[in-house]
Amino acid sequence: MVKSNNEDRDPLRVVPHAQGFHFYTAIGDYCGVSAHSLEEFADALQYVCSDAIVFHFERGDFQNWIRDVMGDAELAQSIDDIKKCERHLAADSCRKELVVAVSVRILQLETNRGPPVFGE
Repeated sequence: MVKSNNEDRDPLRVVPHAQGFHFYTAIGDYCGVSAHSLEEFADALQYVCSDAIVFHFERGDFQNWIRDVMGDAELAQSIDDIKKCERHLAADSCRKELVVAVSVRILQLETNRGPPVFGE
């Protein structure tokens, strides 16, 4: 089966390991956590160490991965807005803001997707 461009850019899809988000606490310091979908990303944000949250948040890595790999410019912008409004968020507060933004977006995408259509 050949995938259409829409399927390749579906923000709810699972991506291969090489395209996953790999959490680091510093350059070259992988903390052993990766996410291959927005759902896995939301889950990982809840337990990954605070140093990884701060490291990636300050660099804009979350937004870049969500926009460029997962294909969701709207969620990337929502995370950018968190960054613009709250530049000095404590790590745990930042974590909560991120989890809420990603979880809400997943629900929006699932709702917009609707029920599966059989026979295509």
